[in-house]
Amino acid sequence: MGLKFNEKQKSAWRQLTTDNKTRFLFDGGSRSGKTALITEYLIRRALHYPNSRQLAARKFRNHAKASLWNDTLRRYVSKQLPSGICRFLEGELILRFYNGSEIIVGGLDDAERMEKILGNEYITVFLNEATQLSYEAMQMAATRLAQVVCDKNGKQAVPKLILDCNPRGPRHWLHYVGVRHVDPSTGKPLTDAENWCRINWSAYDNRANLPAEYLTALEALPEIMKERMLNGVWRDNQGAVYDDFDEELHTIQPFKIPTEWRRFRAVDFGFTNPFVCLWGALDPDDRLYIYREHYQAGVRTAEHARTILQLSGNERYLFTTADHDAGERAELTAAGIHTEAARKNVTAGIQCVKNRLAKQADGKPRLYFFNDLKNTLSEIYDYRWITGNDTVNAKEEPLKLNDHAMDALRYMVMALEHLPDKNFRSYTLENPKNSRWE
Repeated sequence: MGLKFNEKQKSAWRQLTTDNKTRFLFDGGSRSGKTALITEYLIRRALHYPNSRQLAARKFRNHAKASLWNDTLRRYVSKQLPSGICRFLEGELILRFYNGSEIIVGGLDDAERMEKILGNEYITVFLNEATQLSYEAMQMAATRLAQVVCDKNGKQAVPKLILDCNPRGPRHWLHYVGVRHVDPSTGKPLTDAENWCRINWSAYDNRANLPAEYLTALEALPEIMKERMLNGVWRDNQGAVYDDFDEELHTIQPFKIPTEWRRFRAVDFGFTNPFVCLWGALDPDDRLYIYREHYQAGVRTAEHARTILQLSGNERYLFTTADHDAGERAELTAAGIHTEAARKNVTAGIQCVKNRLAKQADGKPRLYFFNDLKNTLSEIYDYRWITGNDTVNAKEEPLKLNDHAMDALRYMVMALEHLPDKNFRSYTLENPKNSRWE
């Protein structure tokens, strides 16, 4: 039974199994072996200490179920454990062992659910993707490390708190706590700083278990994303135009757009530079979802038009806004894609996008991106202000580089902000005289 450890996992295992450390941060690159090792540890703790409880939690229960329950625990049990040692209680998300031990999977996104989960005491608490959680939620979970159980030799279990994450910005509370071992509110050393152990990971640490193509894809990411996802470096968005963009907040798993939502397209022309078309949809609460991208260089506009029509299928659009090039727009029109000239005030457009990125009173932004839009998301990280010696004027203009999807995004958001009638009921096929649909 058990995984074949790489060298980093062997080192981390030695730290996990010592009794003089009780708080652990495993921060690092994507698929670097962190969660696999922690899963092994949870399983072995459950088997070693009869009637013990281990908590494996994420912020959202549906994410915990998809990743920790289905992808991680099920895969481990099917490959590593003999049958009959444990069973899955699907409705409760509990993995129950023959010796009475349990691994409980849950989410901390709901007060009632959190109260139920934290009503138990545990010997192990594992918080996966801990950057998604608040400092207070982490502290609350740590208070539940109070279960008293012993192994067959009468040795009492040492409670362990384990956090893992892909790095974010160094201003995040988890960097203060887990890396610097200081209180994020006061900057003073943690009272239990001596109990903390931090192990930093890179995807290269797990090279033996990863396809070469995966590492190549990580190496090709924009600088900030590469530093975080490949090398495990804490990097912020300092200097980025959209420095308030937060992948955890603003990206979402793709889903089928409801037919009643209003849809839009935005086009930025290019040949040597990429030609970009973005598709967006607005929900009834005025939240814009960017759900599709076409991003390609070296192809004539007529061919792009064919691709856009193919990707669009039977969808209907309230508008398609495009850059001002008359010849390029004429080619789209000839193909049956009618466009309106984009509003190109860069400063105003950036502010409109920022307004949508900002959290509203309900704690949610008004702009989301499907998380499979590789080029658009890459540009968000690379879209930066021109810097110079004049610090007063250093942020007046964005750098004209890696900005093609960002231009299209601005065009769409600006067009939405300037609709003559924000009540979309008037833009219907049943009222063609007041309709911009095509």
